Amino acid sequence: MLSTVKLEEMGKPAVAVVTGSFEDLAYRMAEHNKHPNLNVLVLPYPLEERPEAEVREVARQFYPQLLSMFGVKSG
Repeated sequence: MLSTVKLEEMGKPAVAVVTGSFEDLAYRMAEHNKHPNLNVLVLPYPLEERPEAEVREVARQFYPQLLSMFGVKSG
């Protein structure tokens, strides 16, 4: 999370990727570090207990949103 804040401070696009169990913490840390508008992508929790095929499907589902948060235009 802190590395995401540091990248933002350097003017680089950054996205913190967390699971639902860390969502609140991610937003609190962003606020504490004076980056309340930090991009945070929240994945479903838990991931570690899911079979690999399900984790890959989660990745496929959230990848377009991640690219969008980095400013990549679709199409």
